[in-house]
Amino acid sequence: MRKIVISFLLVSLSAPIFGIGKQKLDKKVDRSPTKMPRISEPAYSNTFGPNHRFGPITTYPNRDSEWMSTLIDSSLNGYGSFISNVNPLAYSIDEGYIAVYRQFQGLNVTAGYIGASQSEDGEEWFTEQKLNTKYPTGQEEPSLPTATGTPQGRYPSAGFAADGSPTAIWNEYTNADHGGGQYGGYPLYSYDSQGIGEFSTWVNPFHMNTGCSTTPCEPADLWNGTPYVMNGPTGPKITSIYDGWSDTPSKYYMINSNFHANGYFLLNDPYTVADDGQLDDTDELLFTDGYTAGPDYHINEEGIGYMVQTAYASDYETSSSSPSNHTLFFKKTEDYGETWTSDGGFKNSGYGYLSDATMNRITDSLYTLWSENTTDYPDYLWYKDATCDTIIDGETITYPCGDTLGFSNVEGPLVLTPGLFLFYDYDVKTDIDGGIHFMGVGIPQVCLDTLNGCDDLSGNGMPDSLYNWYYASAGHYLFYNPDPLDQPENWTLSFVNDYRDTYNADWDQSDIPHANAADYGPWYYMYPQITFSGEDGSQVMWYASFEGPDGSFNYNADSSLYLPSDIDIFMSKSTDLGKTWTELENVTNTAGGIFPNKQLETSVHLANVGTDDMVGVFYQMPDLYTETYPPAAGYEDYMNRVYVGMYSNDTEGGTVGLNNEAVMPKGFSLEQNYPNPFNPITQISYEMPSEGNISLDLFDIRGVKIKSLINGLKSAGSHTFTLNASELASGVYFYSMTSNGLSQTRKLILMK
Repeated sequence: MRKIVISFLLVSLSAPIFGIGKQKLDKKVDRSPTKMPRISEPAYSNTFGPNHRFGPITTYPNRDSEWMSTLIDSSLNGYGSFISNVNPLAYSIDEGYIAVYRQFQGLNVTAGYIGASQSEDGEEWFTEQKLNTKYPTGQEEPSLPTATGTPQGRYPSAGFAADGSPTAIWNEYTNADHGGGQYGGYPLYSYDSQGIGEFSTWVNPFHMNTGCSTTPCEPADLWNGTPYVMNGPTGPKITSIYDGWSDTPSKYYMINSNFHANGYFLLNDPYTVADDGQLDDTDELLFTDGYTAGPDYHINEEGIGYMVQTAYASDYETSSSSPSNHTLFFKKTEDYGETWTSDGGFKNSGYGYLSDATMNRITDSLYTLWSENTTDYPDYLWYKDATCDTIIDGETITYPCGDTLGFSNVEGPLVLTPGLFLFYDYDVKTDIDGGIHFMGVGIPQVCLDTLNGCDDLSGNGMPDSLYNWYYASAGHYLFYNPDPLDQPENWTLSFVNDYRDTYNADWDQSDIPHANAADYGPWYYMYPQITFSGEDGSQVMWYASFEGPDGSFNYNADSSLYLPSDIDIFMSKSTDLGKTWTELENVTNTAGGIFPNKQLETSVHLANVGTDDMVGVFYQMPDLYTETYPPAAGYEDYMNRVYVGMYSNDTEGGTVGLNNEAVMPKGFSLEQNYPNPFNPITQISYEMPSEGNISLDLFDIRGVKIKSLINGLKSAGSHTFTLNASELASGVYFYSMTSNGLSQTRKLILMK
């Protein structure tokens, strides 16, 4: 009887993993998924008959809830903010919000109008119409240099900073003899000279690209900007990186300002900040073509920032000195993007990177945590030697429960191995201390556990057979390093959102229109968003994304398809710069429904900053009754309603607002190190209610003191000590802190 029960337990634990693997992984085992091609929206609009009707409007709870939302406008389609790099919502503390978007002006009218809405409190909004009917070169609608003579605004963003004006930044799709190149990319900005409030006076647009003072522009055809307006040492500054669509290979151009007055920015000339054709120090390509993401970046108010790309090194398969992972490469600026690191680093390119050894170390620490705590992490991937416990007839039984993943087209079992494949859409933020926070889509890797497939006969530090696992334990990961150039090994890793059901679903067979779903899965579309609180001394971070909620997936009659029926917004908050997070919350939680009666929240973007207790959220909802680009391939091809939501969460933990005495630590506290187990770097946090002398010592398992880590005066507040145990042997250690006669001790585990 006991053997039967144990067998049942083993089957019940492995069934979800085998079921997922057997169904989906026939076509998803390739190690190297390429980035998506650019999506070019056509310049025309369509007409509709008199019997056309609109779908119902979704309403949300009022201000008394943790979530409230306001319908601020509509757009003829959803292309304005469906990509991750635009920033359509900006906030300035104690002043208000500005949202910029594509604006609906009727079914028979161009989709290219840019609109803006403003609010002082996030609840009452005032809308301004048609910001882009005149170009800086003098032409006006209906004689603009576009295919239709009407505005053709694309990819709008918002900017707002203290002592500045609400700002709109966007692209125009112009004729080739105006913007240059095939698509005439023509970047512009405008500002409201009246400031936040009910009444607006938006000035005629200005060039973002100084090379457009004569046309065609040079550089030509700039698109997909990632603009920010931030506080600088002498006032607001504007920055952006644009993709040069006329360049092959792709080049990316940095634009920033050197002067600001009353909303107007004096801009520097564009310069190349990244180049897919960049050569290394041996005149070979630095990165592999087709696998290099476009750059994202963020600069803090001190002028320090990072530009990030995910890529394969061009020699990732042949060189032992280059990373084998599709990993993180980055450059640093210390002058608001005027210059970036240009030498040193990876092949003397100026790029720092996340090495295979560090990637394997931090993922191994996380996977070990899951594998050694299978009760606490019951739905995660485990190493094959993981064990589980159960009680049978009053006796505790331990049995192997590690993963063995099933593929119908692979001979032999596949098992979890350290590492992640980092995808092409991500968000990066730089904290006020100059630390980098990278939130991206991470896909665990598995190896073929037959014929030595999990061995490393090539000596590159990776298994000889390597596959991506898109389901359980795949999702959004946060990487953090306080100083990645000077401390390249000092990375920590948090798993924030598991996308197992969303990634496993057959979107291309569902009643949710999802463009390119047969070739590109939801890991290409459902990108993560992070932002900081803008309050002084805060360590609050916010996270948001959109996905299929629990209970919205169902198998069809013969279980051959796993079908999604809904998309909702999910959010979380951290009060310790991303080390720990509140429980993920479905903040919209609307009904999925049956096409066309579906309530789908998509294209989510957080405001540039929040507060310690609240953050603004821009998103769109497709009206599936109103097809505007027939035949519709995705939910972008319908009219989309434009919303801004306010998510409040006053959960406290870690350090929030150190300048606020009310939230100072009430007592001496020594936290558990993170990660734990670790190899070889971990963080030890502690809190001081007042200034005082402390000592922090490390002991081995026998109680013998190994070394003194801290011995001196520390200020009140929260502190973190980085322990590098590279010189120590694997094993169990203890760290003990004493302050004002009080002592606390905790255990840490070093696993090499």
